[in-house]
Amino acid sequence: MARPRRPDPAQAARDAGIALLREKAVLLPLLGEIHFIPDKTHLFVADKGWLAVTPKGSVYLHPTRRAAPEEWARVIGIAAVCLGFGMVRGRPPQDLWETACLLSAERFCEELKLGQAPEVLWHGPVVVPAGGEDTFFSRWCADGVEPSLAQWQRSWCGDRPLFVGLDGTGGDRWRKPPDWPALLAEGIAQGVGRALRVVGGRETAAGRVTVADSPAQRAKRRLMDSYPLLGALAAGFDLEEDLAQCRHYDIQVAAIDVGARRIWMNPAARLSHPEALFVFAHELLHAGLNHGSRRRGRDPLLWNVACDFLVNAWLIDMGVGTPPALGLLHDAALAKHSAEEVYDLLARDLRRARKLATLRGPGQPDMLGEARDGPFVDAEEYCRRALAQGLERCLFGGGRGTVPAGLIEEIRSLSQPPIPWDVRLADWFDERFPPPELRRSYARPSRRQSATPGIPRPSPLKPPEEERKSRIFGVVLDTSGSMPPQLLGKALGAIASYSLARDVYAVRLVCCDAAAYDSGWVEPERLLERFTLKGRGGTVLQPGVDCLRRLAERGEFPRQGPLLVITDGDCEDAVDIAFDHAFLLPEGRRLPFAPKGEVFAVK
Repeated sequence: MARPRRPDPAQAARDAGIALLREKAVLLPLLGEIHFIPDKTHLFVADKGWLAVTPKGSVYLHPTRRAAPEEWARVIGIAAVCLGFGMVRGRPPQDLWETACLLSAERFCEELKLGQAPEVLWHGPVVVPAGGEDTFFSRWCADGVEPSLAQWQRSWCGDRPLFVGLDGTGGDRWRKPPDWPALLAEGIAQGVGRALRVVGGRETAAGRVTVADSPAQRAKRRLMDSYPLLGALAAGFDLEEDLAQCRHYDIQVAAIDVGARRIWMNPAARLSHPEALFVFAHELLHAGLNHGSRRRGRDPLLWNVACDFLVNAWLIDMGVGTPPALGLLHDAALAKHSAEEVYDLLARDLRRARKLATLRGPGQPDMLGEARDGPFVDAEEYCRRALAQGLERCLFGGGRGTVPAGLIEEIRSLSQPPIPWDVRLADWFDERFPPPELRRSYARPSRRQSATPGIPRPSPLKPPEEERKSRIFGVVLDTSGSMPPQLLGKALGAIASYSLARDVYAVRLVCCDAAAYDSGWVEPERLLERFTLKGRGGTVLQPGVDCLRRLAERGEFPRQGPLLVITDGDCEDAVDIAFDHAFLLPEGRRLPFAPKGEVFAVK
């Protein structure tokens, strides 16, 4: 019995690369007329080459060369583009002409994002002129080609030409050549048509045909045509109405993934057109207002519910569609609050809040994708910009129409860059330690007026010792094992630099893990040097605060503070602080209780 023939990995990679090319509508007409032939006898393709092309559309491929499918897609795509542009012809010196054609075709493939270039075909940056291959060729005929580009051309075809069969010889000599430029033009037209179908909602970016007359598709087109606030956002998202996928993700009505730019609408919910319009706009506002990045460590479900209350109230005020009959989170009394304030209100009754249902279903957030508690991702930046542009179009006529004032304020606040944490911390220091009042005295003449010694002028005086010693504050530093060393270094460095800039006399430093370690009064400049910290155990902040409270009772610390608490948020559920205080936490972390003082997020 004969053994089954083992699959050829080189052939499999080439076939996979051609399959990747067939996914591009621009090249489909060309690929339908090209004959791909493995050159097993190396009649046209050199041992160190990749392929060879004839004017009639035969592409001879290296039979055993190993490469990834994406690399074969790029190489074969460049050969197909050379045919489409009518470049496969003789023009001496032939090596210069082939180099110019390869560079022009490569730029076209890069713009189409066809695969990736093999490492052996990488080259330095080359600016393709407006005239393309003709300009390259004329320039090189006069001045010569760069040695690196000449070597790059040899990497393509070795010691043989890339364009072969120019004299009519070869295996396809009896074949009539197609009109390659016409085929490429047809492919470009198909690509544009497909892009228009995607924008119009009749096809997804992955090539799947959608039901153009479904309520969700009509709602998307209605938003793009009649609602300038959300039109740009609607055009940037694919609509998915696959019942199997909705069941897989347990989506009862709708959900959104901002990173994937996709909105799911469950056809089993049987929404009417006005209801689908409301639901689609609801999900778009989640994206445009960057609710995913603004969560900042909060409970995902509770934060989603808080955002839903505001979004639904705004959509009802604007009259966008009709709320679905299946139910909706709406409370007119919460519309005047921000999402963060609504979250804090809901957190007072967690048992009741967790029973509330989003559009995805009970107990599940309708914002899918990975948690993004850090900086905005690219998709969220696009959504934020699109919503801001839509607002400007709404306000262009001189009025805001039906857009609620709270929504306008939130969109404009997102358009402004956030204030860095160190600037906010500097403002906090300025409020507690204003610059000391400048005093001058004639008791000691100023030395800066030596040109007019007969005119007495006062000299500046240092503040009294009592005033200098009153410029103090306390620091409770979390030195538990969960505190990252980078945070400790940034926090101590910021405290030292701001204290020195504002003439702070000393800092009362209390290290705290499961117990408190009083480090006494520390001069700010000592914090810039090597400083030994105690702790690295568990985290309990209350003993550190109580240590400062006992010092205040003995008159060794101001009764009003101020106090700066530096922690990673992994602490007890309640801390009683009677001083004027603020918290310094890593970005993305939050305290397990509602803080009374300001909170600064360190990047």
